Amino acid sequence: MQKIKSLLIAVILVSMTHSMNYQGYLSEEPNSMLTSQGSEISQFGTGFDEYIVVDGTDGLDEPRDLEFHPGTNRSDELWVVNRIDDSMIIVHDTGLANQTVEERLDSHRYHFMEEVSAIAFGSYHPEFDYQFGTAQESRNTYNNQASPNDFMGPALWPSSLDHFAREHQNDSLLGSHIDMLHESPLGMGMAHDSGNAYWYFDGFYGNLVYYDFQMDHDTGMDDHSDGIVRRHSDIQLSRYPGVPGHMELDHDTGILYIADTGNNRVLWVDTLDTTVNVTSMMDDPSRLEPLQEYSRVLDREYGVLATGISRASGIAIDNGNLFVSSNGNGSISAFNLSADGKSGELTEVVQTSANSIMGLEIGHDSKMYYVDAGNDTVVRLDVIDDMDKDRIRDSLDNCASVPNPSQSDYDLDMIGDACDDDLDNDGVLNINDDCETGSIGWTSSSSTDHDSDGCRDSTEDSDDDNDSIDDYLDACPLGEAGVISNAQSDYDSDGCIDSTEDEDDDADGVIDSADDCLRSPLEFQSNSASDIDGDGCQDSGEDLDDDADGFEDSIDLCPVESGNSSLGTFLGCLDADGDGWADVEDVYPQNRTQWSDSDEDGFGDSPVGDFADSCPSLSGTSTIDRYGCIDSDGDGYSNPYGQYTIQDGADAFPNDETQWFDLDDDGFGDNPDGLNSDDCLNQSGTSREGGILGCTDSDSDGWADSIDVFPNEPTQWVDTDGDGYGDQTGGFEGDSCPNESGNSSEDRYGCLDSDMDGYSDLGDSFPNSASAWSDADSDSFPDQRALVNSDDCPNEAGTSIEDRIGCLDTDGDGWSDENDAYPTDSTRSQALSVANTNVLILGIVLVISLIFTGLFVRKGRSKPEDIKSVIPIENIAITQVSTGPPIPEEGLPAGWTVEQWQYYGQDYLDRQK
Repeated sequence: MQKIKSLLIAVILVSMTHSMNYQGYLSEEPNSMLTSQGSEISQFGTGFDEYIVVDGTDGLDEPRDLEFHPGTNRSDELWVVNRIDDSMIIVHDTGLANQTVEERLDSHRYHFMEEVSAIAFGSYHPEFDYQFGTAQESRNTYNNQASPNDFMGPALWPSSLDHFAREHQNDSLLGSHIDMLHESPLGMGMAHDSGNAYWYFDGFYGNLVYYDFQMDHDTGMDDHSDGIVRRHSDIQLSRYPGVPGHMELDHDTGILYIADTGNNRVLWVDTLDTTVNVTSMMDDPSRLEPLQEYSRVLDREYGVLATGISRASGIAIDNGNLFVSSNGNGSISAFNLSADGKSGELTEVVQTSANSIMGLEIGHDSKMYYVDAGNDTVVRLDVIDDMDKDRIRDSLDNCASVPNPSQSDYDLDMIGDACDDDLDNDGVLNINDDCETGSIGWTSSSSTDHDSDGCRDSTEDSDDDNDSIDDYLDACPLGEAGVISNAQSDYDSDGCIDSTEDEDDDADGVIDSADDCLRSPLEFQSNSASDIDGDGCQDSGEDLDDDADGFEDSIDLCPVESGNSSLGTFLGCLDADGDGWADVEDVYPQNRTQWSDSDEDGFGDSPVGDFADSCPSLSGTSTIDRYGCIDSDGDGYSNPYGQYTIQDGADAFPNDETQWFDLDDDGFGDNPDGLNSDDCLNQSGTSREGGILGCTDSDSDGWADSIDVFPNEPTQWVDTDGDGYGDQTGGFEGDSCPNESGNSSEDRYGCLDSDMDGYSDLGDSFPNSASAWSDADSDSFPDQRALVNSDDCPNEAGTSIEDRIGCLDTDGDGWSDENDAYPTDSTRSQALSVANTNVLILGIVLVISLIFTGLFVRKGRSKPEDIKSVIPIENIAITQVSTGPPIPEEGLPAGWTVEQWQYYGQDYLDRQK
């Protein structure tokens, strides 16, 4: 959907000093000043409208930069980056009637596009279409899921709609990105140079950095070893958190322009300068990955183009002009660049309505576009039509073809003075008007200007009718010209001709049109004593209805006071509201819709009148749902009564003045400021605990499902340590260790189980062995079977280890008493026979063999403590040989690359302990 802002933005002239803060203003009518060169910036014109292309309803969520696709067949395709959800908004057919919008979120955006601040389209690729880079204002926290490790920098992406945010979204690869280098946390801006090379605003180290990805590693891969990074340490930049410092490269001059946001300035850098000093810095700790080159570049030529721009952010170039947006005050400045691009003259500054202006872009239509992160909008500047170039929109210009910049309009006829041939709009052209700028608001005619000289008779002409009598003496100064006043033509000698001009021929004070006695004696004067109704006739002897109210004096109860009452007792008396009832018996003398109040509660009896009493025989004070009915709690809503129920609008809480509606009928009121207010107005619920009332409580334990950790288990609702077992020890699977997260489930619930065998460390005899947990006879040999040290006598404590494990061994020689021929002699266990000798020899041979194979590591007989330390074969882990810690059995953490694991894997594991 397209939207239009009604604000018209003024173009403001400012002085040509780079150190000033540029200020503009808003106006309901566009009002621009000529530039210092007398020229006009095409994107600003003499004024412009702001047209909202897309907004928050289209998915914008703190947008920070925008760029049109460079492809000739996609030139009306606008790409916008969002900071909040690290997403891309793609606008197709931008600004057209068939415009469509889509939002794309790559599966691995929390690293490769985290806190995205800028976008820059680059070179064409036969598979990926035009590639583009993004800058990320992040220290690599994976959306605040981990501590920052600063493994962050520019990312490279495909613009092919078949690849971007489509490939490798649900497999083991790393989404659709095609390259990334990691030497610049807190990236604030980005500009394409050539090939896969980009310039980058490193907000962490405060440098300008040149990145060349060279060959991309294809979508979802992670080989960065061919990357080239050149850090320009002497070009210092300052980051203003949250406000990108965008960059733009003029490929014609090789000059790179940078919005140095934190320093309120714009820098230029000569990217073609070959007199630079380059040294390797491969050993610098800021290199976080294998690279083909990591260098420090010094002495590249650069300078300051402009200062004093409050939080300079957006940058755009068009037709020799450099545009810079000011995030600090919402303005856009235009600089006319010199031929070499190393200086610029400030020509115009315009004020936009942006709340937080950031990225700028010149569209395929040559119009200016900007993002407003504060209002979640992309806005286009549409130049107004101004034919005479007087900085007034043609549709509002009162002289559209003739310059009239002041819009002066003496007669306020919507035609400006510069093109008005009748300035005072009196119907007489200026060349014939003796009062060219005379009174306005009148038209010269026989009635206003007898002599047609263009001067208004009533204020400007002293003899309007040209009868030789000055107007101040003439009762009819606009009388018939040339007519002489005399007794025949003017009965009362007032200077007005009776037949055509005099409105009161007999001068009795009543005009002829209202005078029922046109020829009364001249001595008669109508007044309140002689003529009560002022009808021009004497009351005594002539008038049958002295007060002229239509009621003859014989029936008029108020004969000397004109009245119109026609109902009730008092006829012909004053009826102020005209309802037919005299004021003296009208309970509501100023309201013609009401006149009686039977129950005297202040609400009238007429059901069709104002404030009609819904309970005319029952005094009441209700004023909201009904008038004049009982309202026990005084909240304005009437009590339910008779057939009038709460469904009809009656008070659902007649004794609670803070509540009256209960739309979901659950006993909790809808007024959020009242007592026991319903937190779920449109859903009936029974919750009462935890400060949430009237919401769904599936298990009826009093806790709303929205805060009930166990919404379907009535005996549990809180899980303090978040281990899945409720804090209520008497409830279902109650947590025996409610303040310590644990996963034990056999002997007790929710306690620490280090070896993950289901038994808590508190009840596990072998807390570090997943295959053993009990020792009934407490002889340190586990009861569990099939282990190398399983107790052969689990119910009898013993120390034997030779023939059986954990059985009674009285003489302590390692042989259980059951198989010891000499159970009390530790020097012997059985008689030595030839067979035994052969067995002994065979054992020796076996021992020697084991030594050679590396499996036998101790000489002599094993001690009991040695047997206890034997680890079950299934628990033996094969150590991987790598430059980092072993990769966990469950695989890498979500979003991690192999090289990240090599660098930061051990730190990750340490944090999990």
